[in-house]
Amino acid sequence: MKDLKILITNDDGINAPGIKLLNKVAREFSNDITIIAPEREQSGRSQAMSLSDIIRLRQLDENVYSISGTPTDCVMLAIKQLMKDDKPDLILSGVNRGQNLADDINYSGTIGAAMEGAIHNIKSIAFSQVFNIHNEGKNAFDASEKNLSRMLNKLIELDYSNNVVLNVNFPDVFEKDLPSYFTCQGKRDVPAHIMEERIDPRGQKYYWIGFKRAMGGVEPETDLACIYDGKISITPVSANRTDMEFIAKQKI
Repeated sequence: MKDLKILITNDDGINAPGIKLLNKVAREFSNDITIIAPEREQSGRSQAMSLSDIIRLRQLDENVYSISGTPTDCVMLAIKQLMKDDKPDLILSGVNRGQNLADDINYSGTIGAAMEGAIHNIKSIAFSQVFNIHNEGKNAFDASEKNLSRMLNKLIELDYSNNVVLNVNFPDVFEKDLPSYFTCQGKRDVPAHIMEERIDPRGQKYYWIGFKRAMGGVEPETDLACIYDGKISITPVSANRTDMEFIAKQKI
């Protein structure tokens, strides 16, 4: 397994603690690791590409790079330029600071980067660390640090389609060997986003998007239910958004 070629990225930025943790754990499985991440935080960018802006690449160390673009740009640049002659076997995205559950999947740059890998038929896993559900105000990365190696070992060995992204969320529960379950994507009863109107020092209006988390939509066997139960959630997601149930009901 030491010859496994791994690409690591994120949406929190090259200096985020989560990507440092992911790199540390990934080196238990391979010495062939390339890191490419945004130079600054790109949360909420989903699978956005920089179509109207140039992308600057900066090398920080051997096989360590930052770019001026999005998480998806990171994966595209790695696959189509830096690693075009020897593409990665595995793409790891994260560990994100904060949950990527239910509706979050549609906005997450962490998952967007992994999804870009899956589109190129490369096995991709997204990792996120939940904050402020079970242990409010504490450094929840302690939870993923205790469980990430075991989970990565389990998922690397797992046989699944390369066009599926495994979305892994760690609860903020600081115990080793937390149980893990495969889950469905949940749906919150109340949207988590808020839009605040404010006034700047010049008297002009501006708007700020934020989050107001509420415990809702906790249906059995969903990612939300799993996390609220203090367990690790693994949700398989794909780029195909076709509603097969709808199609099955139609008569043409």
